[in-house]
Amino acid sequence: MDLITSVLDKLNIWAWWAIAGVILIAELLTGTTLLLWPAAAAFLTGFVALDMFNASWPVQLAVFAVASMLLIWGGDRWVRPKLKAGADSGLNDRSMRMVGQRVVAVADFHAGRGRVQFGDTEWAAEMQDGSDVKAETELEVCAVNGVVLSVKAWAN
Repeated sequence: MDLITSVLDKLNIWAWWAIAGVILIAELLTGTTLLLWPAAAAFLTGFVALDMFNASWPVQLAVFAVASMLLIWGGDRWVRPKLKAGADSGLNDRSMRMVGQRVVAVADFHAGRGRVQFGDTEWAAEMQDGSDVKAETELEVCAVNGVVLSVKAWAN
Protein backbone atom coordinates (compact mmCIF):
# COMPACT_ATOMS: atom_id res chain seq x y z
CA MET A 1 0.00 0.00 0.00
CA ASP A 2 2.88 2.34 0.76
CA LEU A 3 4.23 1.76 -2.73
CA ILE A 4 0.95 2.85 -4.31
CA THR A 5 0.65 6.00 -2.19
CA SER A 6 4.29 6.91 -2.86
CA VAL A 7 3.67 6.65 -6.61
CA LEU A 8 0.42 8.64 -6.37
CA ASP A 9 2.22 11.34 -4.31
CA LYS A 10 4.56 11.90 -7.26
CA LEU A 11 1.78 12.72 -9.77
CA ASN A 12 2.64 15.96 -11.54
CA ILE A 13 1.86 17.68 -14.83
CA TRP A 14 4.23 15.41 -16.77
CA ALA A 15 2.73 12.24 -15.32
CA TRP A 16 -0.79 13.36 -16.24
CA TRP A 17 0.30 14.35 -19.73
CA ALA A 18 1.97 10.95 -20.13
CA ILE A 19 -1.29 9.31 -19.02
CA ALA A 20 -3.14 11.47 -21.57
CA GLY A 21 -0.69 10.33 -24.26
CA VAL A 22 -1.17 6.65 -23.42
CA ILE A 23 -4.96 7.07 -23.51
CA LEU A 24 -4.69 8.90 -26.87
CA ILE A 25 -2.66 6.02 -28.29
CA ALA A 26 -5.37 3.62 -27.10
CA GLU A 27 -7.94 5.90 -28.79
CA LEU A 28 -6.03 5.74 -32.06
CA LEU A 29 -6.02 1.95 -31.85
CA THR A 30 -9.76 1.72 -31.18
CA GLY A 31 -11.08 4.69 -33.19
CA THR A 32 -14.21 5.00 -31.06
CA THR A 33 -13.80 8.63 -29.85
CA LEU A 34 -14.82 7.32 -26.41
CA LEU A 35 -11.24 7.43 -25.05
CA LEU A 36 -10.67 10.91 -26.44
CA TRP A 37 -12.52 12.46 -23.52
CA PRO A 38 -10.58 10.80 -20.66
CA ALA A 39 -7.39 11.77 -22.49
CA ALA A 40 -8.55 15.40 -22.52
CA ALA A 41 -9.47 15.11 -18.84
CA ALA A 42 -5.99 13.76 -18.03
CA PHE A 43 -4.44 16.65 -19.96
CA LEU A 44 -6.52 19.18 -18.01
CA THR A 45 -5.78 17.42 -14.70
CA GLY A 46 -2.11 17.97 -15.45
CA PHE A 47 -2.67 21.69 -14.95
CA VAL A 48 -4.31 21.02 -11.58
CA ALA A 49 -1.20 19.04 -10.61
CA LEU A 50 1.04 22.08 -11.02
CA ASP A 51 3.00 23.01 -7.90
CA MET A 52 1.33 26.42 -7.64
CA PHE A 53 -2.05 24.76 -6.94
CA ASN A 54 -0.56 22.31 -4.41
CA ALA A 55 -3.32 19.75 -5.09
CA SER A 56 -2.94 16.38 -3.40
CA TRP A 57 -3.35 13.16 -5.35
CA PRO A 58 -6.92 12.51 -4.10
CA VAL A 59 -7.94 15.94 -5.43
CA GLN A 60 -6.20 15.23 -8.73
CA LEU A 61 -7.97 11.87 -9.09
CA ALA A 62 -11.31 13.51 -8.26
CA VAL A 63 -10.72 16.23 -10.86
CA PHE A 64 -9.80 13.55 -13.42
CA ALA A 65 -12.94 11.50 -12.64
CA VAL A 66 -15.33 14.46 -12.75
CA ALA A 67 -13.73 15.93 -15.89
CA SER A 68 -13.85 12.53 -17.60
CA MET A 69 -17.53 12.07 -16.84
CA LEU A 70 -18.44 15.59 -17.95
CA LEU A 71 -16.42 15.36 -21.16
CA ILE A 72 -17.77 11.90 -22.02
CA TRP A 73 -21.33 13.12 -21.46
CA GLY A 74 -20.79 16.30 -23.49
CA GLY A 75 -18.97 14.49 -26.27
CA ASP A 76 -21.64 11.83 -26.53
CA ARG A 77 -24.39 14.44 -26.55
CA TRP A 78 -22.95 17.03 -28.96
CA VAL A 79 -19.94 15.67 -30.85
CA ARG A 80 -20.96 12.09 -31.70
CA PRO A 81 -24.18 13.11 -33.53
CA LYS A 82 -22.19 15.52 -35.71
CA LEU A 83 -19.71 12.77 -36.57
CA LYS A 84 -22.52 10.41 -37.54
CA ALA A 85 -24.27 13.08 -39.64
CA GLY A 86 -21.43 13.13 -42.16
CA ALA A 87 -21.38 9.37 -42.65
CA ASP A 88 -23.80 9.32 -45.61
CA SER A 89 -22.02 11.83 -47.83
CA GLY A 90 -21.99 9.56 -50.90
CA LEU A 91 -18.34 10.35 -51.42
CA ASN A 92 -17.42 6.85 -52.58
CA ASP A 93 -20.84 5.88 -53.97
CA ARG A 94 -20.95 7.00 -57.58
CA SER A 95 -24.48 5.73 -58.13
CA MET A 96 -25.79 7.85 -55.25
CA ARG A 97 -24.10 10.93 -56.73
CA MET A 98 -25.70 10.24 -60.13
CA VAL A 99 -29.26 10.71 -58.87
CA GLY A 100 -30.57 14.12 -59.94
CA GLN A 101 -27.93 14.56 -62.66
CA ARG A 102 -28.70 15.41 -66.27
CA VAL A 103 -28.07 12.81 -68.97
CA VAL A 104 -28.65 12.82 -72.73
CA ALA A 105 -30.37 10.06 -74.72
CA VAL A 106 -27.90 8.56 -77.21
CA ALA A 107 -30.59 7.04 -79.45
CA ASP A 108 -34.36 6.80 -79.61
CA PHE A 109 -35.94 4.81 -76.75
CA HIS A 110 -38.15 1.82 -77.62
CA ALA A 111 -40.62 0.37 -75.11
CA GLY A 112 -39.29 2.79 -72.51
CA ARG A 113 -35.70 1.48 -72.80
CA GLY A 114 -32.61 2.95 -74.39
CA ARG A 115 -29.11 4.27 -73.76
CA VAL A 116 -27.96 7.55 -72.24
CA GLN A 117 -24.65 9.41 -72.00
CA PHE A 118 -23.48 10.27 -68.48
CA GLY A 119 -20.09 11.94 -68.49
CA ASP A 120 -17.92 9.89 -70.81
CA THR A 121 -19.87 6.63 -70.38
CA GLU A 122 -22.96 5.21 -72.04
CA TRP A 123 -25.47 3.59 -69.69
CA ALA A 124 -28.52 1.43 -70.23
CA ALA A 125 -31.60 3.37 -69.17
CA GLU A 126 -35.31 2.98 -68.76
CA MET A 127 -37.93 5.68 -68.53
CA GLN A 128 -39.65 5.80 -65.18
CA ASP A 129 -43.08 6.15 -66.83
CA GLY A 130 -42.32 3.71 -69.69
CA SER A 131 -42.58 6.37 -72.42
CA ASP A 132 -40.31 6.67 -75.45
CA VAL A 133 -38.03 9.65 -76.07
CA LYS A 134 -36.02 10.78 -79.08
CA ALA A 135 -32.22 10.91 -79.33
CA GLU A 136 -30.54 14.02 -77.85
CA THR A 137 -33.35 14.46 -75.31
CA GLU A 138 -32.18 15.67 -71.91
CA LEU A 139 -33.23 13.40 -69.07
CA GLU A 140 -32.76 13.29 -65.30
CA VAL A 141 -31.48 10.27 -63.35
CA CYS A 142 -34.05 9.20 -60.73
CA ALA A 143 -32.41 6.02 -59.45
CA VAL A 144 -29.68 3.53 -60.24
CA ASN A 145 -30.69 -0.13 -60.39
CA GLY A 146 -27.45 -2.05 -60.82
CA VAL A 147 -26.16 -0.93 -64.24
CA VAL A 148 -29.47 0.49 -65.47
CA LEU A 149 -30.38 4.14 -64.88
CA SER A 150 -33.99 4.95 -64.16
CA VAL A 151 -34.65 8.32 -65.87
CA LYS A 152 -37.43 10.85 -66.41
CA ALA A 153 -37.85 13.96 -68.54
CA TRP A 154 -35.49 16.77 -67.54
CA ALA A 155 -37.37 19.51 -65.69
CA ASN A 156 -35.59 22.82 -66.30
